[in-house]
Amino acid sequence: MKKAVKFLDPDYIAIDPTYRCDLACSFCFMARSALRKPAGKELPLAAWRKFIDTLSARPREFYIAGGEPGLREDLPELIAHIKKGGHRCLITTNGGALDTASAEKLLKAGLDEITVSLHGGPGLHDESVGRAGAFAKAAAVCAFINSSPLKGTKKLTFWCAINAANHARLYETYKVFKTLKPDHIAFNHLDFITEADRSAAAALFKKELGRPLNLKTSQSLAAGISVKKLAAEIKKIKARKDPSVRFDLDLSGAGMKRWYDPAVKFEKKGFCLGQWNGIWIGPNGDIVSCQPLGHVMGNIMKGDWRAAYNGPAYRKFRELLVKQGGFLPTCSRCGRTSYSSAAAVP
Repeated sequence: MKKAVKFLDPDYIAIDPTYRCDLACSFCFMARSALRKPAGKELPLAAWRKFIDTLSARPREFYIAGGEPGLREDLPELIAHIKKGGHRCLITTNGGALDTASAEKLLKAGLDEITVSLHGGPGLHDESVGRAGAFAKAAAVCAFINSSPLKGTKKLTFWCAINAANHARLYETYKVFKTLKPDHIAFNHLDFITEADRSAAAALFKKELGRPLNLKTSQSLAAGISVKKLAAEIKKIKARKDPSVRFDLDLSGAGMKRWYDPAVKFEKKGFCLGQWNGIWIGPNGDIVSCQPLGHVMGNIMKGDWRAAYNGPAYRKFRELLVKQGGFLPTCSRCGRTSYSSAAAVP
């Protein structure tokens, strides 16, 4: 008698309606991914609505990012359709493509949480993202959201990537952020890929999956980061005992030294549960393992997406993750917390 195969039905739905972006962050992981293509195809709103309707059996968590999702003029309509299905919806934006009118439309659509990517005070942020006035524009949108009667219980979160430019000014950054009155502040350790990890993962892809790994090395991003200075800044922030602040990951001093040294093999414990309880969809409908890795395993426009999500290509990828202990080598310095600290697969 054959053993019954468990049908995976994701709780978390990540949608990237566009990979276009109006900024040029030096540390953006999309810049080293094979996913971003100039003038790539983007599914129309009708296709997204059809996909969302297949997920109406129960409430789920939707995450909309990109690229910059604010560049899609139909973003409010997309959010409204998600909320119509009884789901929770969060977007990640740099705020640059929004203004008070578009922000109001998002609130009216029923958005539950807005995560704004900010990486320092006015001058520091503008330098980091390659656009003068970027901080001021994002700050104005945040001020409007906080003052709007439509905000209600909606959350405003700031997402800050620790990098060479801001790591020694993180406490100053924290103080600037607090003046903008976010509900939460998330400081995320720099996401980068070492040459050793990329080479090891490429060998696994070739041997186990029979496919190339289209991912660039990015260990040069860690150059110039003083762990001593960074640790001192984090210590000052933690001394405030601010419950609105979190660090992803919350590394010890020794952990930070290992994280920011490309010569060190950094290994995390647990499993990336995002491959078992989440699904990530690119602008053209591609089902990808995650945005940083960009491993394509089907398309929602080609038959029932559930067949691909539970199909042989995805199953083979999950088996590779299990064989590797829960993460690929290129996952070692990914700060996303969509995984369990316990070594167990559901």
